[in-house]
Amino acid sequence: MVPADAPGVARAQALSWLATWVGRAGRSEARVLAEESLQLSRRAGDKETEAHALITLAEMDFYEHGLVSLELLDQARTLAGQVHAHDALLRANLNESHLLEGVGKHERAAEVARLGVASAREYGLARVSGTILAANLAEPLVSLGRWDEAADVIEHALELSPTTGTRAGLLELAGKIALARGDLPAAAETAAACRGALAGFGYRDQNHLPLARLETQLYQAQDRLGDALAVVEQALDRFDLQSSPRYAWPLLTAGAGACAMSPGSAAARDGVAGQARHLLDRLPGLVEKLKVTGPLDEAYRLTFAAEAASADHAAGAPDLDLLASWDAAAQAWDRLGQPYELARALLHAAEAAMDRDDRDSAAERLSRAAPLADELGAGPLREQIGSLARRARLGLPSRPAGEQPSGVLGLTAREAEVLRLVAAGRSNRDIAAELFISAKTASVHVSNILAKLGAASRTEAAAIAHRAGIPSDGS
Repeated sequence: MVPADAPGVARAQALSWLATWVGRAGRSEARVLAEESLQLSRRAGDKETEAHALITLAEMDFYEHGLVSLELLDQARTLAGQVHAHDALLRANLNESHLLEGVGKHERAAEVARLGVASAREYGLARVSGTILAANLAEPLVSLGRWDEAADVIEHALELSPTTGTRAGLLELAGKIALARGDLPAAAETAAACRGALAGFGYRDQNHLPLARLETQLYQAQDRLGDALAVVEQALDRFDLQSSPRYAWPLLTAGAGACAMSPGSAAARDGVAGQARHLLDRLPGLVEKLKVTGPLDEAYRLTFAAEAASADHAAGAPDLDLLASWDAAAQAWDRLGQPYELARALLHAAEAAMDRDDRDSAAERLSRAAPLADELGAGPLREQIGSLARRARLGLPSRPAGEQPSGVLGLTAREAEVLRLVAAGRSNRDIAAELFISAKTASVHVSNILAKLGAASRTEAAAIAHRAGIPSDGS
């Protein structure tokens, strides 16, 4: 049967589609288009199109005002659920998790994305919408320092042959973990694969800017400072950073970090100091125009200020309170629950304290940073922390050789989660489906758990879990 207002429905749908695409470019016209689509769809009784229009309006609330309009997204979900519009339901989850991560609400973002992954699997869309939502799940897990869990999600999503943009995003996140853990070959390999995936692919801020940041930090780790600075310069020349504050702030902060070099370093002797000075002179003008849309952007803004001040200080600028700058950044990352960024800021704050010969302040900050780096397995950062402590003859808390990692029964957080499902009687296939990992990965986790617990079987492991108070589903 043809709807009574078929032309109105068709126009509403066309406007909604156009608003979605215009909105992805961050253009304000999307709001006008979405509002007209909303009015037409309501008059025509087209609940699916109405849901899509509401989702686009929620996107524009974020881009224009930094607001996460959960009420609009909840309305969209309700409407989509009434007509079983799976595409709109998944888009609501996708956008909510994306927007929540954009303001630094990592735990909630991960929760919403995980629910979306489960829904995509239920609708038979695991290879399409499911992999996009998996990337939205992995991103907050990386932010929270739950790197093993994120790596499992990334590995399984890549096995499902996702679309180009999603594949590039997953590879960038994998490279970020590898780099932080000091696996430079793996980081270089994933960065190259990410760039290869984007070859011939149109510009997308959420892909190209994070890749530029990854390559900048990778080149720094490889002592290729000139290349690191060149990546940032090229991004500034090629891309419109003002329309993408969420992805521009991390890149500009990495650029400032690449400029924070010692004048006596090998890079300076090779003439890179002038290149760094040119970039550092260019960055503040860009930062002044860049929006701060929430606590996450603010943390990057504070870190940028500290990095830029450190670069100026290294070049001989006097009277810079680096300790206050890095402490402000550390406090911002602490509030967001991002342990890697917190530990890194604490390290730089300790360096600033030592410049002032404030050994007590340096020791206090290093004693906080060291366990964070240990828990993350962030080897290069932990070595920098230890190196400063040794140079300053400061003692650090250390984990005795052979001591089990923190956590229940000496398991990692990821292993404890798998054990909970084992105790609930789940098979490896069930565990894989619930955690969005491959059955092979689930099997590896179970084998590692049995070995750590000294358990001969899953039943014995479950009994140990119950005695340790690890709840199973439904308990």
